[in-house]
Amino acid sequence: MSINPLISIIMPAYNRSSVITNAIDSIMRQTYTNWELIVVDDRSTDNTKDVIEKLTIVDSRIKYVVNNRSKGPGGARNFGMLYATGEFLSFLDSDDQWFEDHLQHSLDTIQRTNADVSFALWVEQHGPTRLHNFDNEVEQELIGKMRKLNRVDGDAIVFKERLFEQFLSHTRNFFQLNTMLFKRELIQKYGLINEEFYLGEDTTFIIRFFDHCTIALITKPQSVYFQSPDSVYFFCDRWKLDPDLLHKNNVVLDKFEALGLKSVQVRLHIMDRVIEDKQLTNKKACIQNIKIGIAKKYYTLSYINRYDREKAIRYCRQSLKYKVSIFNLTLLLRLFLSIKSGSGFLKKAVDLW
Repeated sequence: MSINPLISIIMPAYNRSSVITNAIDSIMRQTYTNWELIVVDDRSTDNTKDVIEKLTIVDSRIKYVVNNRSKGPGGARNFGMLYATGEFLSFLDSDDQWFEDHLQHSLDTIQRTNADVSFALWVEQHGPTRLHNFDNEVEQELIGKMRKLNRVDGDAIVFKERLFEQFLSHTRNFFQLNTMLFKRELIQKYGLINEEFYLGEDTTFIIRFFDHCTIALITKPQSVYFQSPDSVYFFCDRWKLDPDLLHKNNVVLDKFEALGLKSVQVRLHIMDRVIEDKQLTNKKACIQNIKIGIAKKYYTLSYINRYDREKAIRYCRQSLKYKVSIFNLTLLLRLFLSIKSGSGFLKKAVDLW
């Protein structure tokens, strides 16, 4: 590893001309300066190209390319990784931002701990409100458990084994693609992002490194995750949604259904990885937890689609296939009786996240 390695930053963009400059500004403010930014335009229809090309004149480290792989975040990121020339790779979405010392702190951590990959925590931005979610009691307790199970070096927890099992057991995710820094040579061994996934492609990529590489998790925020209304996942304020009223908005309902099915696809992929993994000490519990998550997702799809009786019954049966509960049994009975109205009891088990 060179002392001052080039870091290639991949930023996929689709119709982001109104927000992308803020993300790029956060890169240009980095205290670590030996980087190249590859903006991969996923065939935008707005003036994203004009915005980026003006910035390439201002800073030659910024490069504009057009994705020629499969459309979507996976294809765009893969194109960027293959185009990159840096010794290290990192990612930043076009509507998010980094803290000024993110690259320097991540690189210092990798060099100090001899890690192959580093991650860091983040804060969330909801409109004008910034949330420090990892300061909550539950998250701090989980971080404390990880510190006890693994090596600690400064503000970093260093994982060499059993990270995949710890990841599966947690109710909170501590690993985000936007804070990831890793050696480019690793993609030769572990491959590119699965372009078939339009949701969760980042998670399925990240977990490939677990238990095979030395990974450092920086336990202090290094980025800002903006939950904007035009993002794939946070296209609406989920806190304000009423599951009993979703059927009145076909656009939102269709988006939830599509994302829910993609979420199931990703969970099934992870379950296959669990089944194949020979290092897990409690494989049965890991598989059961994934099945519970799939059952809950199908249950939610059934509940919000209950005005389409045939579809709702199909989803409810799928829920029962993975986990039988009083909720999906009761919902199925109501569907057979053609009871479409909402239920306060059944509504409690709906998970719109």
